[in-house]
Amino acid sequence: MDRDALEVVTGAEAVVTLRGHSVVKQRVPKDYRIAELDTKLRRERTRLEAKIQSDARRAGVPTPIIEAVNGFSITMERIDGPPVHSVMNEAVAEDVGAVLCALHSAGIVHGDPTTRNMIFSAGRVYLIDFGLSSYDRSLEARGVDVHVFFQTLEATDDRFPALKDAFLSGYARNCSGAALILEKVNEIKERGRYL
Repeated sequence: MDRDALEVVTGAEAVVTLRGHSVVKQRVPKDYRIAELDTKLRRERTRLEAKIQSDARRAGVPTPIIEAVNGFSITMERIDGPPVHSVMNEAVAEDVGAVLCALHSAGIVHGDPTTRNMIFSAGRVYLIDFGLSSYDRSLEARGVDVHVFFQTLEATDDRFPALKDAFLSGYARNCSGAALILEKVNEIKERGRYL
C-alpha cells in the first residue's frame, strides 16, 4: 500500500482522509440542522469519540493512537491491514471476542462492531470508528454490541456457527458476567434489537 497516496472515503457523518502515517476523520456539517446546533453537536461528538477511543486504548483494546483533536476532526495513527471480514477464521473470531470483552470490561460499548470496523494488523484485531460508541455498562448495551457482531457474521459468512463458538470462547474467557451478557444476546435476538 502506497502511504504517500491520498485516499478519501466519505461516510454519512464524516470524511476520512488517509495520508502517510495518519488518518484524519472530519465530521461534516448537516444542512438539515440549525447551524449553531450543528456546530455544537459536531464538536461535542468529535471530542467524545476521541475520548472514548483513547480510554479504550488505555484499557488494553487495540485502537489507533489519537494524535490530535481539532474542532471537528480527529487525527490518528493509520493502521495498515485488511478489514477483519476478509481474513475471518476461527482464530480471528476468538480474537474479536477477547477484544470486545476488553472493551466491555472498560465500560464502553462500540455501537457498531461490524467486521468492517475492525482491522487485522500484525496478528491482532484493531477496533476502529468509535463514532457510535458510548460509556455504558448495562447488559442491554453490551448485549446489543455482541448481537450486532453476530448479525454481521451470520449475514456474511456461511461458517457462522463455528465462528460464533470461537467468538464466545474469546469473549467468555476473560469477561466477568459473560454468561449474563450472552443470555441478553439471546433475548435481544428473540425480541428484535429494539423494544
